[in-house]
Amino acid sequence: MRKKLLIGIPLLVVLVVVAIWFFLFRDDAPPPPDAQAAAAIAEAAQTTTTIPSTTIIPSTTTTPSTTNENSTTTTQVVTTTTEADISVEGSWMVNTTIGSFEDFSSTYVGFRIEEELAQGIGKTTAVGRTPIVSGTLEFSETALLSAEITADLSQITTDRNWRDDNVYEALDVQNHPNAVFSLVGPLTLDDPEAERIEHPISAVGELTIKGVTQEVSVDLVAQRIGQIITVTGQFPMVFSDFGVEVPTAPIVVSVADNGLIEIQLFLTPTA
Repeated sequence: MRKKLLIGIPLLVVLVVVAIWFFLFRDDAPPPPDAQAAAAIAEAAQTTTTIPSTTIIPSTTTTPSTTNENSTTTTQVVTTTTEADISVEGSWMVNTTIGSFEDFSSTYVGFRIEEELAQGIGKTTAVGRTPIVSGTLEFSETALLSAEITADLSQITTDRNWRDDNVYEALDVQNHPNAVFSLVGPLTLDDPEAERIEHPISAVGELTIKGVTQEVSVDLVAQRIGQIITVTGQFPMVFSDFGVEVPTAPIVVSVADNGLIEIQLFLTPTA
């Protein structure tokens, strides 16, 4: 009986560890932002995206569509919108009504960090994102003249609810709720009227988090899909450079001090 008990205890411990991994730490983090997926979302939103009333858009013919603003379908909406309908020149603002944050098909800013777990469980990925993003980008015929994007860090949700409070504390959102990116100088565009830019463009700007400002270089893919510009990308960040101590948990052996900042934006013309 005692022998069976001695054998059963380690087995029980293993089962408990496996259960903890499965329900709390298995790596089911959402995928990173993807330019093709964002383009499909923009295509689907063409007939439902609200354009400011003072913006003059030549009439277009569209096929009937029942797509609503929270749709996540990737079915292409066929329109006769042409490049002449909307010039890239002018002001474009972040639009948070396209897609849905529930499946990350909408605008968001977030982070991605690798964690190493205790007891030889392995590694997992921590992801946190906020859908509360605002900002304006100003284009000329040949360049991005200015850009300022603000993300509300106090509204970040992670792939594990128990992480959220630790993230808020690490970012000190009570005193510094916003992260702000401001473009440094104009960014020349090879072909601003092209509907798709297949290669990343590098934007240098100042990023402010937790009251600390650092210069960063951000690789982005921008696409103009009819009435919408999509912007997607990732760039590395060392959290300690911004005075952020990465949060951890008892079962987490270590968390990388460096990670990725992730961006998915949908832009529409301002009035």
